[in-house]
Amino acid sequence: MKRLAMAATFALALSIGGWGQAAAQADERTTAQAADVQAAGEAGNSDADSPGTEDPPTEPGDDAADPGTPTEPGDGEESTDPGGDENAADPGDGEEAADPGEGSDEPTEDSTPIDASFSLDQSSMPVDEAAEAIPYTITGLKAGDTVTAGPGENGSITVDSDGTFNGELRGNTELKVGDVVDVTVTVARDGEESKTFSGSVEITDSQNDSDAAVSVDPQSQGIDSYLDNGVDITVSNCEAGEEVTVTIVRKGEDTNIWEETKTAGDDGSVSTSFMPGTGGDGWIGDFVVSAECGDTSAETTYSVTEDDDSSDADLSVTPQSQKLADFLENGVNITLVDCHVDSEVKFQVSSAKDPDTVIWDETQEAGEDAAGSVQFLPDGDGGKGWIGDFNVLASCGDKSAETTFTVTDDGSVVDPKLSINPETISGEDFIDRDQGVQLMVNECVPDAEVHFEVYSGDKSEKLYEQTATTNEEGAAGIHVYGLGDDPAYYFGTYQVFADCMDVSRSGKFEVTGGESGGGNGGDSGEAGGGSSMPRTGAELTGLTAGALLILGGGAAIGLARRKNKS
Repeated sequence: MKRLAMAATFALALSIGGWGQAAAQADERTTAQAADVQAAGEAGNSDADSPGTEDPPTEPGDDAADPGTPTEPGDGEESTDPGGDENAADPGDGEEAADPGEGSDEPTEDSTPIDASFSLDQSSMPVDEAAEAIPYTITGLKAGDTVTAGPGENGSITVDSDGTFNGELRGNTELKVGDVVDVTVTVARDGEESKTFSGSVEITDSQNDSDAAVSVDPQSQGIDSYLDNGVDITVSNCEAGEEVTVTIVRKGEDTNIWEETKTAGDDGSVSTSFMPGTGGDGWIGDFVVSAECGDTSAETTYSVTEDDDSSDADLSVTPQSQKLADFLENGVNITLVDCHVDSEVKFQVSSAKDPDTVIWDETQEAGEDAAGSVQFLPDGDGGKGWIGDFNVLASCGDKSAETTFTVTDDGSVVDPKLSINPETISGEDFIDRDQGVQLMVNECVPDAEVHFEVYSGDKSEKLYEQTATTNEEGAAGIHVYGLGDDPAYYFGTYQVFADCMDVSRSGKFEVTGGESGGGNGGDSGEAGGGSSMPRTGAELTGLTAGALLILGGGAAIGLARRKNKS
C-alpha cells in the first residue's frame, strides 16, 4: 500500500457526514484496500511460505514456563495444555430401538447460532491511510445477517450472501499520530443473540517501507473456534532471505508461549499459523504477537473470548413433527454443530414418558465442519407404540444440548394383536376337538386376510397353516387341536405366527402331560415328536409329514363368539 511522506503530526478531515461504512467498490483505492483485507483474512497464501509445524507452547496462564526460556522453534506443532485437558464424552454403543411411550407436547423450533470471526487489516496504520479508510473483514456470515461497525452513523449493512464480508470505516474525524481508534463490529441474525467483536488501530506516522509489519487473522474469536483453527500470522516488509522470528505472549506477561523462526521469501514476507491444541478455557484472554527481522520489529494483538453457552441453540431435529407412517419410513435427522473437529459426538433418544430409558443411541466423530449428523430410523415393529413425544440429547466434549420431536397418529398404520387361548393346555384337552387352542387376531382391518402358521418348538418344521378373513371389526381366528388319540404325541411347545396386512405377530402355546399317556412321542421337549400319527380327517395337502399332528377346525371364530355372547 502506497504511503505518503508527512510530518510527525498530521490531521485530516474528510467529507462531511461523520464516521461510516462504504462499499468496497466505492473507488479504485477502496477496491485495492478491500483486496488487501481479503489477503489479510487469508494469511498463508500461495505467494508466501506455507505454515510449518511449531513446538508446543508453554502454558498461557499463571503456570507458564520460566521467563526467558522460550520453546524451541518449529513448524506448526501443537502447544502444551495451558489449563488442563478437555474431557471428551464417552462413546456409547448403538442399541436396538425399544417400543416408546406416548404423549402430545408441541415441538420447539430449530435455531442457527452465529459463528463468525472478525479481523482488522492492520493493527497500526499511517495517519493518511487510516483517515481515508480503515478496512475490516468478517467471515462465517449468512445471507440476511446485518453488520454494524463503529464508530459510525450510517446504520447497518445487510449481507447478500454466505461467507466473507469486507467493509471499511470512513469519516471526517480528525486523526493524528498517536491516536488509537477503537473499532466495534456487531453481527445480528434473526432469532439469535447478536455477537459483538472489537479491535483497535494505532495511528502512526507515515511508515518507512523498511519497517516490519505483522498482522493476525482473526483478531477476535471464541474459544472453540480458536482451539480448532488457531490464528494465521503474516509478517511483511522484511528483506528477502532474512530470518524472521515470531513470538506469542499473553498480554501483560513476558514468557513466550510460542516462538518460530522462518526465512522471508522473495517478497520479504513470512506466513505461519499458530495452533493452540489442547488447553480449553485456559486460552481465553488477550495475546501479543511480535515479529523481528533485521533491526526492525513490529507487534499486534488478538483476543480469545468465551463462547455462548446456549443449551439448545446447537441441536436440531428435522422434522420436529410428523405423522406415524412418515416417521416409520424416514425417521428423523439429528444434527449437533459447534463441536471440535474429530471430537466424539453422542446422540440419544428416549420417550418423553420414560426419559431415563434410552431407546436408541449412536456415537460418531465430528467432521471438518465441527458438526455431527445422524439419522434415527425406528424399528417398524413398534407400530403405534411410536406415537408420542420424544427427547433428544446430544453432546460433544463438555457441551450438550436437548430438544424434542413428535410423532402423531394418522390412522394409516395397522397394529394387529394376537391372542392365544389357552397358552397352556393338557394333552387330553388338546386332542378334544371341542376344546383345543384358539388363535385370534384383533385390531386388523375389515375383510383382510390373516394367515396363521404353527411350527414345532424349535421352528424347524411347519405343522399347520390356515388363512381366515377378518370380520367388520378387523378380527379373525382359527381353532387348532390334536388329530391323534394319544395326548403324549403332542407334549411340548408350539410357535404361532399370524400375518395381517404385512404386519406379523407371534406367540406360543404349550401342551403338557395329562392322565393318559403312552405312544412313542412322549418327550415334552419338542412338539410333534410322533412318527406314525393317524391321518383320519386331516386335510393337510402340501404340508410335511409332521403337519399331520394337528388340524385347524374353523375360521372367523371371533365373530361366532361375539354372537354367542349376545
